[in-house]
Order: sequence, then C-alpha cells, then structure tokens
Amino acid sequence: MHEINLEQKELRTDLVTEQQVDNKIEQIIEKNEQIEVTETTINKNYYTTIKFKDITDKKNFKIVQKAFVKELKKYLKLKPEDKIIVIGLGNEKSTPDSLGPLVVEKILVTRYLFLLGEVEPGYSNVASFIPNVMGNTGIETSEIIKSIVDSVKPTKVIVIDSLKTSNLERLSSTIQITNQGISPGSGIGNMRKEISQKTINAEVIAIGIPMVVDIRNIMNIKESMIVTPTNIDFLVEKLSLLIGNGINISLHKNFIRQNNC
Repeated sequence: MHEINLEQKELRTDLVTEQQVDNKIEQIIEKNEQIEVTETTINKNYYTTIKFKDITDKKNFKIVQKAFVKELKKYLKLKPEDKIIVIGLGNEKSTPDSLGPLVVEKILVTRYLFLLGEVEPGYSNVASFIPNVMGNTGIETSEIIKSIVDSVKPTKVIVIDSLKTSNLERLSSTIQITNQGISPGSGIGNMRKEISQKTINAEVIAIGIPMVVDIRNIMNIKESMIVTPTNIDFLVEKLSLLIGNGINISLHKNFIRQNNC
C-alpha cells in the first residue's frame, strides 16, 4: 500500500476561518441561538461562514436553510439571462465525501426545457454534473469541468464539496460559501488543480461543509488521523437536502410555491 508522509506536508484545512493569512477581515453579520453568520474578506476574495448547532429538528433545519439561501443569493446576483451549472465534487461511494453528488441529485434541472422552447417565468436555466474523483477517472477534475463549461457555456458555476476541519465544533455544523473557487482534495494533501474563474473561464461559487476532522492537533500527535461522526450517513443526507433545497430556492422563484419549502 502506498503511504503518504504527511509530516512533509503543511497541515491545513479547507476552512478559511482556520487559516492564518494576511489582510483577513472578519465580521459577524448575524447571530442568534441557532446560527452565527460571519463574512470574511481576504485580498478581495469573499467568504461567508454559517455555523449552526442542530438541523435534526425541522424548525432549526428551516432556520439554517433560510440563512443559507439569504447568503447564497448575495453571491449569485441572478439575471434573467444567466445559465447555471451545479457541480457535485466527491465520491458518492465514500459517505463523508458524498455531499456533492447527493446535492446534485436534488437539483431541479431545467436546461433541456430551455433548449426545447420557452419556460414559464420563475425558473432559471440550470444544468448539473457529477465529475467523480481523479482516482476513479484518471482525469483532473478541473479539466473535466472546463470541458463541460466550454460546451455548455454557463455564466455561473456552483461547486459543492466536502471539506476538512481541525475544529470538532465545526464538524458537520458549518457551511462556507466563497467566490474564490475550490481545490478538490487539498485539505487532505491531494493537491488537485483549482476550480476557479481563472481556470475554467466562468464565475465560480463554491459551497462546502466539513465532513471530516483531522485530530492531529487535538490529540497532540504527529500521525494524521482523519475521523468522521458515527451518524455520518444521517448527517450527509440531511445536509445535502438542506443545500440542495437552498440552491433550488435561490435559483427558481417558483420552487418554494410548488415544493412547500
């Protein structure tokens, strides 16, 4: 079995709130018993972090989903002529890494209807795609996405992925949105090419939730140990539903009326 010496790599996470960088400005814009919403700016790149306590309760689920929709719409700034593609990164056969594919399964896709003719008001032109992981395809994920973007020519690309954290309190209880793009697998040392506007020539909005935690710092050990919650199956399904519904509500004005979300 091939082993990766993580001691030679910089221990890092995917969450920008945990990274020590220059020119970082943070401000809390909303806080109550259920959620805390923080805006972070780093060198003209914007990040929004939504931290929540519980989504197993139906009421709390709606509170977090409402906050997510509100923040996502700030990044989307939709216009009638926009064409959107929603991309789910990750491996659907690995539960902690299946968030992206599970979200895409819940997306209301309408692009084929726009190709057939006029669509009633209240719906956006939306396509979706699951590129799988490089270990299964042998192809850089960013290259696959760029080829799709070159063909479909969307104005905006929404990318969803599982993240890694070093803070147990953020595990499965934090949503991060950014306009900077994303580097698949970077949190665990797999340095894939980034997916951003400069690499695929389309506006990228990345959404991530930490589904695994590296407890190396927590336990003060050198050996990397990646762990995930015991109820990860339940959590990833609930979180994918929250993100999927939230994206649909943000993209389609009529989605709320028809689905009673």
